[in-house]
Amino acid sequence: MTERLNSRIAAAFGVTHTPGLGNQMDRPDPAQIDRILDGFQVVRQQLADAKPDVMIAFVNDHFDMFTMRNMPAFAIGVGHTHWGPTPETQGWIQMERGTVPGHAAVATAIYESLMAQGIELLRFEEAEFVHNVLLPKKYFWPDLNIPVVPIFVNCFMPPLPTWRRAYELGLAVRSVIDARPERVALMASGGISHWPPITTSGMAADDPLLPRLRQFHRLGRETWQVDPTLPLALLEREKEMSASGRPLINVDWDVEMLARLAAGDVEYLTRLRTDEVIAQAGAGGPEMMLWVALMGAMRAAKADIVLYEAVTEWMGGVGLISYDSSLRGG
Repeated sequence: MTERLNSRIAAAFGVTHTPGLGNQMDRPDPAQIDRILDGFQVVRQQLADAKPDVMIAFVNDHFDMFTMRNMPAFAIGVGHTHWGPTPETQGWIQMERGTVPGHAAVATAIYESLMAQGIELLRFEEAEFVHNVLLPKKYFWPDLNIPVVPIFVNCFMPPLPTWRRAYELGLAVRSVIDARPERVALMASGGISHWPPITTSGMAADDPLLPRLRQFHRLGRETWQVDPTLPLALLEREKEMSASGRPLINVDWDVEMLARLAAGDVEYLTRLRTDEVIAQAGAGGPEMMLWVALMGAMRAAKADIVLYEAVTEWMGGVGLISYDSSLRGG
């Protein structure tokens, strides 16, 4: 294994947490699935070779933890232990609920340093992980017990952080990494263009799903107690959208975003406007802000595009970039 330039950062990658990677692997063309899994294997091996002490994950919440009652721009889990998947998501993620180790020392150091740098984060103990962390874990480190420090970025409910602020978040995290002894893996999980029926953006005023989603945004997981059929309604909406013939993947936008990230194009990516991103890439497009935070943590190093597949059956693309070449001095 080639000696890495940065002894602190052992691995770094950005990946989509496309829900189809859970229980819908039989829907796309098998050849497309093979290409996806071949790409995943590349980063899985990189992570195994890197042997990180901790993984810092830039992720977003899907109303499993945060709601309109408390929707922080940034949040960090400082607990020794995290949990997941939630009981409501076990079936389609196809993993049993259990614990995921945290790293309290690294998380606390990040929290204290970022607060001192003027970047406010909500501090909490145990996180609830869903596909944001667990689908990458399923494919990239299923047998490795890597402690995870989750850094959550609000990608759904206005006001969202600016794209420049996300980049600054990553830069600030990097300053902490450089001052500590641990070997760190970095991950961004989310995106690319997709139109998940989880927000009310663009919904008609008379859409029967609208008041139910608004309640979900207020109550989060408590919604399942008062509206237990909402998950089925959302699945039905996804089926309707998939059968509608509407373009639900913006391939051109996806390809450009991956290219800009791979090039470390700070000027372009930090000038993005969220309203324009949503217009071009759907309500899920702002999750690419997580990749911009990762780019900040990597100080705009060059990355390799490992794979991109537009999966029509999943109403979203699967993308993966890796910074392994930059870390090896390539």
